Amino acid sequence: MPGDVADLVFTGGTVHTVDADNTIAEAVAVADGRILAVGTNDEVLATAGPSTERVELGGRSLLPGMIEGHGHFSGLGAVQRQIDCKAPGMGSISALVEAVRERAEMQAPGTWIYGRGYDQSRLAEKRHPGRADFDVVAPDNPVLFTRTCGHIVAFNSKAMDAVGVTDDVTDPEGGRYDRDAAGNLTGVAYERANIPFRAIPPPPADDLREHLREANRLYLSAGCTSVQDAGGLFGAYMEQAQEMVISGELNVRLYAFVTVNALDHPHVPILDSGLHTGFGDERLRIGAFKIMTDGSSSGPSSSTREPYTSDPSSHGIAYWEQEDLDDLLGRAHRAGWQCTVHAVGDGAIEQTLDAMKRAQAEFPRKGLRHRIDHCGILPPDLQDRVVEQGIVPSMQPAFFWEFGDGYIANYGRHRADVMFPAGTLIDRGVVVAGGSDAPVTDHRPLLGISQARTRTTQDGDVCGIDHAVGLDTAIRMHTINGAYASFEEHLKGSLEPGKLADMALLGEDLRDVDPQAIRDVNVERTYVDGKLVYRAN
Repeated sequence: MPGDVADLVFTGGTVHTVDADNTIAEAVAVADGRILAVGTNDEVLATAGPSTERVELGGRSLLPGMIEGHGHFSGLGAVQRQIDCKAPGMGSISALVEAVRERAEMQAPGTWIYGRGYDQSRLAEKRHPGRADFDVVAPDNPVLFTRTCGHIVAFNSKAMDAVGVTDDVTDPEGGRYDRDAAGNLTGVAYERANIPFRAIPPPPADDLREHLREANRLYLSAGCTSVQDAGGLFGAYMEQAQEMVISGELNVRLYAFVTVNALDHPHVPILDSGLHTGFGDERLRIGAFKIMTDGSSSGPSSSTREPYTSDPSSHGIAYWEQEDLDDLLGRAHRAGWQCTVHAVGDGAIEQTLDAMKRAQAEFPRKGLRHRIDHCGILPPDLQDRVVEQGIVPSMQPAFFWEFGDGYIANYGRHRADVMFPAGTLIDRGVVVAGGSDAPVTDHRPLLGISQARTRTTQDGDVCGIDHAVGLDTAIRMHTINGAYASFEEHLKGSLEPGKLADMALLGEDLRDVDPQAIRDVNVERTYVDGKLVYRAN
């Protein structure tokens, strides 16, 4: 763009361009919301005029705006109003119960009390909370606590009454309820058994908008300018999201998945509507058609080919018979959707790869970027198939920190070491996107970058260090690879002339930071379209 005058220039820094060569530049110029020039200080200053804003980086790192490759945007905002089960002092069921008692005293009878983020393996009692715990302190309020993974809920008797679940309910295919010796529900539901509790009417529109505002704030403060929403936004929140994008209240760019977990899910008819992936613009775009196939990595409820190490009687929970998955995914494939599947265990991943292979064989399409979101337990034979079939995995390296010790205990070292093998796949030419699955775990991309490098656990173990990556690759996972996963690498994900001027200014030069400490590097400023949308105090 010769002759253009920059609106904004950054000089004297460590600019991670994330171009094809991972070039480190000194300076960047921005004009009209796009990157104008990247290069040396002198080259960039040549584009400045009398009114150009100048930012001296002082050696600090400037990155492309980071991309959340798999998160739940509205969910992250919503949980900020719920009981935070990960807060200090919440490491026991007695503490969770006390928090419910305090809420029940403040809330009107009949109103829901929500909590999010407990992990029974980390609670002092080493079990899930349930009816017996919550009924005592909240007999007149429905209580619903969601485990950190989002796949398991704990509830009380009033919640059962509110959604019409009784003790004689049968376990659905792809789900189950915990029961006591008499066959009565204890107040814990897994996977598809959660569906009645997810059908609660949404809160008022003003609350929905506040959830979106809070998620927008949190992601921007983490240097994240784009979110691939893996479920939650499309549906109850979509009207508010559209309004807030138009009004400029939402700065984060959104790629909204359509998520289903059963053939009778209300989103399935969209396959006959003519709508498909890509509708919208760079602010809000319809994303992949996502099918849930198994449980969570940490529940544990993922579907595995071999029994769990911690429970030889269990292979986890699988949602589908192969024929049904083939048919549904095939419909989405033929209708022009980017298909993605939530698949964690190697059983679910194998099932998914089979369905995707069949869909392409029966209806060949060019330019496929079908995804597997999570793509967790991936031994060498399945790694080969991911490479051969051109799959784009979206992985969550941050999971190792919060859940890695459980992986080793539940799946055994042999499987924990081949979970989320990003480095090995990338070395073989696979484009692996990085994400957090927030609010399942911490939403900050810098934690994901740190964990992609170290694969460390809270208890000081390491899962499969051979699959770790270097700094440049970890950054690519959370920038340009994320853009590729949404067909937007021509728009964003790197700092190159012509691309959107989405940027994150960090407080240090990442090259000088210990890999483990990257998670704590301060995000000083975040820019979207070259405009300052977040500044640290």
